[in-house]
Amino acid sequence: MSLLALALALSAPPAAAQEGPQAVLAEGERLEVETRADFDGDGLADLAYVAAREETRELRVVVGQTVQTLTLAPFPLVDATLAFEGKVLLFDELNGGTTAVASTRRFRWDDKLGAMRLIGLDATFYSRTFAHDGKQASWNLLTGDWHTHTMRLRNDDSGIAYDEVDKRRRKKRSKPLRLEDAPSGDDLLGWPGGGR
Repeated sequence: MSLLALALALSAPPAAAQEGPQAVLAEGERLEVETRADFDGDGLADLAYVAAREETRELRVVVGQTVQTLTLAPFPLVDATLAFEGKVLLFDELNGGTTAVASTRRFRWDDKLGAMRLIGLDATFYSRTFAHDGKQASWNLLTGDWHTHTMRLRNDDSGIAYDEVDKRRRKKRSKPLRLEDAPSGDDLLGWPGGGR
């Protein structure tokens, strides 16, 4: 082995360090979903995962030495999904029963905060059995744009379940919200008892 090859081999981090942080699970927790990517642009892998147990769930994001935790609804209809696209961490989940709320939260690393921050939230409240009207809301925290509309149930043979009515656009300004302070889809829609 050449001196250069030896020097490179000795200076390379161990395999676990190259993979980045590992999910830490307490006794009784299971890993629901995880994704690894370079969230803060420093060239090192970071980690986002959902840890779940019987009555609790948390989204945990590890960026370098920073760990952020967001408490989630305990009983999802399906496991959440995590993806990292274009410097944005996407977190999708579906909660409820026959009446459900589907939500997508978008997070991005903020150097000034030294943390992941919420940059967008979309939520849909609807009936999975088409028993009642629904509602959709979308909030872009970077611009303050907040769009809502009612989804009116159709009772015809068109194959279309809902009509979008009562569309509203307004501004909802916010200070930067860290991941752990992110509202839920229920909060955005104001159901049940949310209303941020």
